[in-house]
Amino acid sequence: MAKAVGRTLIVRKDSTVIASLRTKTISINNEPIDVTDDDSTGFRELLEASGQRQIDASVEGLLSNDTLITAAATGTALIDACEIELPSGAIIAGNFRLNSIELGAPYNDAVTFSGELHSTGAFTFTAAGP
Repeated sequence: MAKAVGRTLIVRKDSTVIASLRTKTISINNEPIDVTDDDSTGFRELLEASGQRQIDASVEGLLSNDTLITAAATGTALIDACEIELPSGAIIAGNFRLNSIELGAPYNDAVTFSGELHSTGAFTFTAAGP
């Protein structure tokens, strides 16, 4: 991915921005399968296929609507059909689970939140157009 402005990474549900994010960290994990044995002559051997694939997102910012609060407060926790648009225009789409949310309400400032979204099930990656 080329250099880009961080504020152009957006999280949406049903084409609607669900939070005005200020800080986001996206982790894409392709957990390896270790097949090292005595015949590996002391070198680690990993299969090309991944044992588990997942995306975790830590987000902070301001809530654009009640989607995240509703998921947390009602215990549904599932944010289905969610999209993460990267600054390049590429899209990661899938179902995500809201693992935690924390509200911050300073006396003389905006109400903010921080939360954790974890992928559940398959997700897709669509590269940006030319």
